[in-house]
Amino acid sequence: MKLNYLLIAGAMIGLTVQSCGESKEETTTEKKAADQTETVIEVEEADENSFSFVPPSPIQIASIFKKAGLEYDATLPNKVENITNYTEKFKQSLNFGVYSSDLAYCVKNEKYDEASKYLKSLKDLSASIGLETVFASEDLVERFNNNLGNQDSIVDILIFVQENTDDYIAQNGKVDLSVVYYCGAWVEGMYFGSVSAKNSPEKADLGVLISEQMTIGRSILKGLQNMEESNLDAEDLATSIEEILDLFDNFESVKALGEDAAYLDIYLTEEEVNIMADKIIELRTSIVE
Repeated sequence: MKLNYLLIAGAMIGLTVQSCGESKEETTTEKKAADQTETVIEVEEADENSFSFVPPSPIQIASIFKKAGLEYDATLPNKVENITNYTEKFKQSLNFGVYSSDLAYCVKNEKYDEASKYLKSLKDLSASIGLETVFASEDLVERFNNNLGNQDSIVDILIFVQENTDDYIAQNGKVDLSVVYYCGAWVEGMYFGSVSAKNSPEKADLGVLISEQMTIGRSILKGLQNMEESNLDAEDLATSIEEILDLFDNFESVKALGEDAAYLDIYLTEEEVNIMADKIIELRTSIVE
């Protein structure tokens, strides 16, 4: 049996939040992110179960929450100085994903000096986790710095990095790495949304977006549970993701919708949003410490 990991760079299931006032330039860059090609990685699996792993694109996560009113907060991204704290490959791979979301968060908020630092951090981490070739073909940092202020060109560079990462993973059978990487990116994006939702309870859309992200969470959980070389770190991470999903599934606002919950916008109560946000913040803290 084949296990198919469908890597859709820039595609998010069910997340089609639009902003009435978005500019033509923003629409162009979002379309570029959404139009990236698909890469399928096939991996042998022992049992009869199969699934499609649909990972989030960091630039799309940042775009979605920004459109919902998430304001830039310089204290939220993981500090670039923390990169020296990650000495084990699992932690490095996880924070490669975290820094990818941090980079996208800075770019979408036009904080290009900060974004340049995160791109440099990604390049440094890439050598530690076997993705150095992603950054070897071009001097991405120099190209990035030469295009500061031009968001269209900057997004092109981010898409280039995303596509090269996906291609390298697909061609070299590094499926486990992709699962951990995308998990880190997803948790960081959820962290941004969670902190904003707690600070701005009047923004009900943020609660809906957090709910919609549970679909991605379920795919990531399956990916973690089906890693070829599972370890205690991966098992602990899978347990944490599963706890978040179980917490969500048992909210009264979710249970009240029954089987229709998967097809409807779910408006969590303020208390439920805070409970969910606290759980996500707890997980993210454990990832970056």
